[in-house]
Formats: sequence, structure tokens, C-alpha cells
Amino acid sequence: MFAYRRVHHDYVIPQISATEISTLNGSAILRREAGLHKDLKRSQVIMIGLGGAIGTGLFMGSGLAIGYAGPAVILSFAIAGFAAAVMVFSLSEMAVVHPSAGSFGTYAEIYLNPWAGTVVRYTYWMAQVIAVGAEAVAAGVYMTYWFPGTPVWLWSLAFAFTLLYFNSRSVNHFGTIEYWFALIKVIAIVVFIIIGAAAILGIGTEPIGFHNLTGLPGGFMPKGFGGVWMAVIVGVLSFNGIEVIAVTSGETKDPVRTIPAALRTMALRLFLFYVLALGIVVTFVPWT
Repeated sequence: MFAYRRVHHDYVIPQISATEISTLNGSAILRREAGLHKDLKRSQVIMIGLGGAIGTGLFMGSGLAIGYAGPAVILSFAIAGFAAAVMVFSLSEMAVVHPSAGSFGTYAEIYLNPWAGTVVRYTYWMAQVIAVGAEAVAAGVYMTYWFPGTPVWLWSLAFAFTLLYFNSRSVNHFGTIEYWFALIKVIAIVVFIIIGAAAILGIGTEPIGFHNLTGLPGGFMPKGFGGVWMAVIVGVLSFNGIEVIAVTSGETKDPVRTIPAALRTMALRLFLFYVLALGIVVTFVPWT
């Protein structure tokens, strides 16, 4: 409640504390961020997060990480996954208190100042521009495997326009499209882990064994802790996209329950997907 101070004998002027001013400013900022349709379901939010975090970091960037750390890349991604989980638990708390599409830009503006909010928003925008560009180029590179005579830029441009089209749909349609596209990624990784584990253990075939983990020159950690930490950087970049769930909070049904549950569930799944998939890779193929 406001505190009041008596002036002379006839007038009462309200005195507002700094906390109350911050609360009023926060409410005004959130009203400005409001107006979006809240049509995203929990399953769609989870898949949007998974689809955002599972990308070239696992399918292409893992080669760079393995080159840095060797088989110890498993530890590198475990460390990166732990850091992502810590961030996720903190972010889920903020997303529940302030469910808005502005997400961490809004939080910076409310709790620091408008300049901090602007910097955070434009920094995230630049990061997404770089990430989307990298994904489009990677998609073009992949397509040349099946169509070697076509230029990379043509495929990249085609995927970029496809992405733009889907993002311009209504939020309900966008959530449905994201759900099924992300599900393709998840199924592919699960099948990869199952088939890879079967080959390593010799289920239905000659076992590959675990020789590639420790039997090559340098052992499990051929480049020492320095290589492990270099691969952690790649791992952190690979987990980029996990924060997108908080960005969806302004368009999510019942964000108070959906956002924390989705973030925690997704953090665990990403950890398992990345660590298990990379474990299969460095066990199946010599890291050299």
C-alpha cells in the first residue's frame, strides 16, 4: 500500500516507495507487451524448444567439438548441459512472473532500465540472425549430398523462404507445424541412438565394442582439459535455442504451469539426446 505523509493540516500527499514504482513500471511494460493470442499448448511449446536446440550443433557442429576434445566430448556436453539447466530453472521463474513475448528483454527493462532492455533485445536479435543464417547454410550443404550438382545458396534461399512462410502463419498453425517438424528430429535421434547402441553391443551383428573410447592414441582425453573446455564452448552454442520456450510465454495457454514444466522436461531430454548421441558417435567412429 502507499504510505501517506500529512502536509500542513489539510492535504495528504502519497509517498511511493522504490519497490512500488518498480511494480507500477513493470505492469505498464507488460501491458505494452500484451495483445498476442495465447494458443500454444504444452506439447507444442516443448517441441518448439527441442526443435530450436536440436540443430546443426548436434548434426554438424559436433564434428568440431570432437576434434577439440576427442572422446571426452561427452564430458564437454555434459558440462554445457548443466549450465543450460541452471539457466533454464532461473528463466522459468522469470517467465512465470512476467509471461511476455519480450522475455529476457522485458526482464532487463523492468529490473534494470530501458537501455538494458534495448541492449538485450537487439543482442538476441543479432544472435538469432546469425543462427538462422547458419542453419540455412547448413541445410543447403546437407542437400548437396543428395543433389551434388546444385549450388548451396539455392537451397539455403529456398529453406529461408519456407521458414519465413511458416513463421507468418497464425500462432496455432505455427505451433502445429513446429511440433511435427521437431518430432522428425527427435525420432531421427532416438532411432540413431537405438541402432548405434545395438551395433556397439553386438545385438544382431558383430559388436564394435568400446575400443574407440580409450584405445586410440591419447586415450579418452587426448588433448587434456584444454580440449574439453574448448568443446564446452561448442556445446554451449549447441544448446542455443533452449531459451525460446520463455519467448513463447506470451502466446502460451496457462504459462504459470506450462512454461516451468516444459523448460525442465526439455532440459532433461536435451541432455540425454546430446550426451547419448555423441557417446554413440565417438564409440562407433574413431575420433581421429
